Amino acid sequence: MKKTALLFFLMINSLFINYQSSYSEANPFTVELARQFSSDIFYSNGVPFLQPVVKVVNLTSNTGFFSSAYVPSEVSKPYFRFSIEGMVGFVPDKFKSYTPSMPNEQYDPNSIGRYVSFSQNGLSIDTAGLIHYFFLNLMYDGIYGDHKGMITIPESSPTALGNQVTYFDIRHSALDSLVRAHPLYSTLEAYGLQDTVLNVVNSFPERFTLPSGGNINTLVAGVPQLIIGSYWGTELLLRFVPKVNLGSTIGDFSFWGVGLKHSLSQYFDRIPFESALQVVYQGTSLDNTVGVTNAKLKADANILNVNLHFSADIPKILTVFTGVSYESISIKSTYTYLLPVEVQYQLGLLDPPNTEPTPGFPGDQNPQVAKVNVSDNHFKFSLGVSRVIGPILLSGSLNITDMILLGFSLGYNF
Repeated sequence: MKKTALLFFLMINSLFINYQSSYSEANPFTVELARQFSSDIFYSNGVPFLQPVVKVVNLTSNTGFFSSAYVPSEVSKPYFRFSIEGMVGFVPDKFKSYTPSMPNEQYDPNSIGRYVSFSQNGLSIDTAGLIHYFFLNLMYDGIYGDHKGMITIPESSPTALGNQVTYFDIRHSALDSLVRAHPLYSTLEAYGLQDTVLNVVNSFPERFTLPSGGNINTLVAGVPQLIIGSYWGTELLLRFVPKVNLGSTIGDFSFWGVGLKHSLSQYFDRIPFESALQVVYQGTSLDNTVGVTNAKLKADANILNVNLHFSADIPKILTVFTGVSYESISIKSTYTYLLPVEVQYQLGLLDPPNTEPTPGFPGDQNPQVAKVNVSDNHFKFSLGVSRVIGPILLSGSLNITDMILLGFSLGYNF
């Protein structure tokens, strides 16, 4: 379970962009535009990049809740069942790629007022904001506008589960042509910004590499589970992994789950099968500091499963069970980061190959905060068999939804 639940959080680290050009010194407007544009790319592509991982985490986390629908209506003393719930998931190809989106914005003359204003004190210009807006206009014009085709977008890019190298190619020659064709170009001269804008686009990274995934085809995970019963035909389910530090790659991780299962068949006489309704709520938390820039990652997930399941005994042989589940997950993450070291090299913020600031190369001094909220929900059908041998419970299940998932359980009753 640790491996699968952590998959989402580990993959988010790869969302920040690698730039493929080099510069001898830092242009402050180029650096600021690189910060803003990398953030734009993050928000444009972060959700489709991570969505399949969220779905896989949801599916895997919600496996192994039941192996029989039978719950005694009353017992003379509580019973306990400790088990290890194993999961094996097979990732379909459709989860491994998505269509990337290039940040862009169509030019609107009415938008200039957000960056340029006149007052009694004279002309006031938000230069960095205006350059950023202007740059997004260039992207729109080169992709969709009058100069369509000068900027191209890859047809597909890997999700966190895929594996290929994809990048946005932003040629200086194309940018120069788009700048000179922009309706605002002549106005920039009046603002005294023509040369500034040309210098920025001509020193801007020509290639933004999109994150590649982990090439995940199969997921294998396990989680400890304790069931306590029963009171008025109701069982309590508990899952728990205390906060532990799993090293510099993962950081501090914790996982928990709690659920209630209530027998429905106890209200009916002489039916040939057992039935029960179950609700399970789970949560995970991750805190980590990663990389030489000490980026801070905090991520929390909330996972809900509601299922209706049935079972029937084949005496002295096994129990057959089946069920339908509604499952949902919501993940909220916050990433506080500086530009990656290799980006700082290329923008002239650091002197290669150092990772520490040196005289004249102060490094990135302005941390950014990126937030990603991702959610998913679906229905799942489960079919399985179980066998009790003395105090030992053995169980296996096939779970079908957007992917195929196998569940295995080894439990001990006491």
